[in-house]
Amino acid sequence: MRPIAKKLRFFPGWMITFVVISCSAYAANASERYPEVSPDPVYTPGEVVGIQMRALGHNDRPYQNAGIELTFRFASPQNRQFTGPLERFTRLFDSLAYKPMLNHVKLEMGEGVIISSNAQIPVVITDADGMQAAYMFTLTRQSSEICGECWMTDSVVRLQIPEEKSPIL
Repeated sequence: MRPIAKKLRFFPGWMITFVVISCSAYAANASERYPEVSPDPVYTPGEVVGIQMRALGHNDRPYQNAGIELTFRFASPQNRQFTGPLERFTRLFDSLAYKPMLNHVKLEMGEGVIISSNAQIPVVITDADGMQAAYMFTLTRQSSEICGECWMTDSVVRLQIPEEKSPIL
């Protein structure tokens, strides 16, 4: 992949430069090859986001909403308090903010920022019509008996892309 630079607006006055990086091959195909994939301390924050986004990109493989279910496995306990159970989490993807994540055709992950046990990873996806949507994943390394030192997603926030193409709304 060739690097691209895009400005993503998180909130007025704060800009993020987006640089494309690639995921590992394991994370790239995890949802298709290993539908039982779950949080594991071996995954980096970027791999966690890659696993989730690729699963959402092929949401209904190998069964309906398999990608959403896999994504929910990587939601932190704090995140699950606000978005769970799975049935409620699934309904989030009916919203205009998160619907573009399902069945996207292109995924670009930005260089993450990792400080101690916190990470932020920007993502831009493109749908079949060429429309783009951007998100910021916030993850924390867990320190519980549930997952040991696993990286899990605390939140995903939709970002604005100020460019020629209008992002998916």
